Amino acid sequence: MKKLIALMFIAMLFTFALAQEEWQGNGVNIAHNGTVLKATSMREGFNTLISPQIPINTTLKYSFSIKGENTNGVLAEIAYFNENKTFIFAKNVTFIGKGSFKWKNIEITATPFKEAKFSSLVIIINGTGTVYLDNLTINEVKAIEKPKVESTTQTKTETPKKTETITTSQEIKKETLTNETENLQKLLIDDEDIKIEIFLNKTYRPGDTIRADFYITNKKGVINEIDIKLEVYYFGIKVFSYEHPSWREYSEGKTIHIFQESKLPIITPPGKYTLKFYITPVGRETKEISTSIIVKPNAMWFLFVITVIALFSGIVLLVKKYWKWIAKTYKEFSIGQKFVFFAIIGLIIAAVILALGAENYANDVAIVVYYLLVIGVLNEWIEYLEPKWDRKDVRGVVSIYLLAFLMYLSKDTFTVYPAIAIFVLGTIIGILKLKPKGKK
Repeated sequence: MKKLIALMFIAMLFTFALAQEEWQGNGVNIAHNGTVLKATSMREGFNTLISPQIPINTTLKYSFSIKGENTNGVLAEIAYFNENKTFIFAKNVTFIGKGSFKWKNIEITATPFKEAKFSSLVIIINGTGTVYLDNLTINEVKAIEKPKVESTTQTKTETPKKTETITTSQEIKKETLTNETENLQKLLIDDEDIKIEIFLNKTYRPGDTIRADFYITNKKGVINEIDIKLEVYYFGIKVFSYEHPSWREYSEGKTIHIFQESKLPIITPPGKYTLKFYITPVGRETKEISTSIIVKPNAMWFLFVITVIALFSGIVLLVKKYWKWIAKTYKEFSIGQKFVFFAIIGLIIAAVILALGAENYANDVAIVVYYLLVIGVLNEWIEYLEPKWDRKDVRGVVSIYLLAFLMYLSKDTFTVYPAIAIFVLGTIIGILKLKPKGKK
């Protein structure tokens, strides 16, 4: 039996050695230099290097050597996958080092779970930099009941007789992330129900990928859904919001790792942004926490600003040159045609914004275009039918108020300020056009 186990273990290591080419990278370039694996990260945010998936039915010890060059911080964790090799959660976050550091020998233990059928080693590179990985081995950790030898790690199993299971390996001590990485910040929500750790960077540049990692530990019962909402404020004005539910089983005592990443548009203005996270486990109170990030301008942003100024100046010159023709043509438009005209301009603007990578803002502009088209088509129908009760000036003001009302109904997306501005515009136009006859 011992020989069979030894042969199985050797076969597992041999299979793993053959699978070195199956490493996967998210935001990193992978290369092999003989037996050493080289991973280079070229973008901001958290970037990951993921080892091949190994079947897990007993406690495993991942041992490896790692070296870093010009990094903002390197971490490691164990990821778990179900029988379909779908990611479930990650545990045992271990800080390795920052900047440039020499070879370190690291050990991380992977503990089997009921749903987990496979495990992988995940190396996380914060921002740009390069790491080298060598001598990766995976060993089974034998559990000994009521041992007489001393060990550095001790965990209690939930058996009726309170049997203690002690591992013979020495786990790497988990270090505090915020004290070790200069650009990484940690947000913490910890109460009697749940513990939530959120990691994200402090500074970004336009075009960077923003990634927020959530480590959620449910302390009691079972949670089948957690709603996560993010609101972003710039000078006190909400400029972005995002909401997404996480449907999975958050069992008691289990830590689950989820993350959300999005690319920062090139058009993002520099400055300080306030982020507010609202995390709501179904059936429980909403947990709220806020932080701030700094967006610093880069060469791409300055190039974009110069291009926009040049295009805007060219458009102003063209409008100035053909102003009489434009004004005459616009004056001949009906109310419905004017709304459709602004909708076409909105479509062009949405296409430009989408090309610049700001998909969320392009969607917002597209919603306004839809409102303009709806109001324009309604006016076209009234103008076609020519009812006796129709009064052009009144219909024009009512149409603007209708646009303001639709914008107000979408205030969760646009904030309330555009609706107020359009309402004020409609009021001014109404005062100018609906004044009594005979009065100037």
